Amino acid sequence: MSSPRKPKFSIKKILLIANYAISTYLVGYLSQFVIGYPLIFLVGLTIFQTPLFSAIYNGLAYCFAAAVLIFLPQLILKLSNKYKKLGILSKVFKPWQTNREELGLEDLPTLTDLSLSVIGFALYTVLSVILVKIFEIFSWFQANQTQDVGFSRYLIGTDRAFAFIALVIFAPIFEEIIYRGWLFGHLRKITKKSTAIILTSIVFGIAHGQWNVGVNVFGLSIILCILREFTGTIYASILLHMIKNCIAFYLMYVVGFV
Repeated sequence: MSSPRKPKFSIKKILLIANYAISTYLVGYLSQFVIGYPLIFLVGLTIFQTPLFSAIYNGLAYCFAAAVLIFLPQLILKLSNKYKKLGILSKVFKPWQTNREELGLEDLPTLTDLSLSVIGFALYTVLSVILVKIFEIFSWFQANQTQDVGFSRYLIGTDRAFAFIALVIFAPIFEEIIYRGWLFGHLRKITKKSTAIILTSIVFGIAHGQWNVGVNVFGLSIILCILREFTGTIYASILLHMIKNCIAFYLMYVVGFV
């Protein structure tokens, strides 16, 4: 005789989903202030706004967010075994525990990942165009609004190289670890895969702060999550994200198109 099915939704599950979604957004958002303000205090606003320090700031903010979500819970739980006063903190951070499998960081990238990233880019392009066309129905939606990427659009030489490292290398790697790794890795275990994909993509879109960019990266995240689910790792997602950002970088800083 088969056991009765568990209810699809419960208060505990809803709170856990909210915990993962809100935590991902808040940690990413607050990391900008935790890293930004000390840097401004140390080097001054003028130097902080240079491409070199903008790249350093972006890299450190991503590292901080990833460390809080991935490594801090492990540390808290280890310390709680020695210090009973940390028992409450251990209960808070226990759901955040993760591992390489859940993060999608097992094994190494393959040629299949590269091939799927190219196919994924084509699918993302089509989906993005469809979503933008749908939202253009609304008068408040500005499809051509310029995205603030933290760098001047008029960069040359080494300054352009710093921007490339930050936008095409750092951002795809860390955003995939945080969103398609940590967030989606947790959500896919407690809810339907389709729900996990949608929720992850909504949080990813909101994190970009602009409607036009949010809609675009929502479509991107749908494909990235599907690649993560299909391959079992985030490597194809990282490669697709790099391709997308590299093309955007070329259009913005080389062609001057966007």
